[in-house]
Amino acid sequence: MSTRPDICYPVGYLGRFQQQPGQQHWVSLKRVVRYLQGSKNLVLTLKRSANAQPLVGFADADWASDTTDRKSVSGYLFQVFGNTVSWSSKKQTTVATSSSEAEYVALSAAAAEAIWLSGLLDDLGLKTVKPVPIFEDNRGCIGMEKNLESKRAKHIGIKHHFVRDHIATGDLTVKSIPTLEQLADIHYPS
Repeated sequence: MSTRPDICYPVGYLGRFQQQPGQQHWVSLKRVVRYLQGSKNLVLTLKRSANAQPLVGFADADWASDTTDRKSVSGYLFQVFGNTVSWSSKKQTTVATSSSEAEYVALSAAAAEAIWLSGLLDDLGLKTVKPVPIFEDNRGCIGMEKNLESKRAKHIGIKHHFVRDHIATGDLTVKSIPTLEQLADIHYPS
């Protein structure tokens, strides 16, 4: 049994066209298969790093990248003691009106995963340090989670504002990270 977080996004994207794939989808699929062939000996190795944080997350989104419906893709990645254990790449259900909104929706998904992972680790006897840090590279998004009275964020669904509640209770914290260091950034394998 194996897992490949490095192809999470392209496989999810190509999966949208299973019913009627076009020529460009076949070309992309062959590219993924060639990538897999060339990297079949790569494996995930879990090793506890002494100086790594018990649980840390990264959240990111691409804004309106799908030219057919302009919906964004959310992505997150979580590490336990420096090991990647959870990741997601999922098309958002609504059209975001700004990159900050798209990032905030991704942050919301990551916050839900952080709460779940934190509880799981607690159940396994691995106490996590609270607040769990989630790294985000969009300053507008970071501002939204801090500014409870933001008039520009009122249209965002209430389900996404639970991030603020978990920050207020000390379960989570959102930290800025440069885009080039964002581990949840969606890249297509080359």
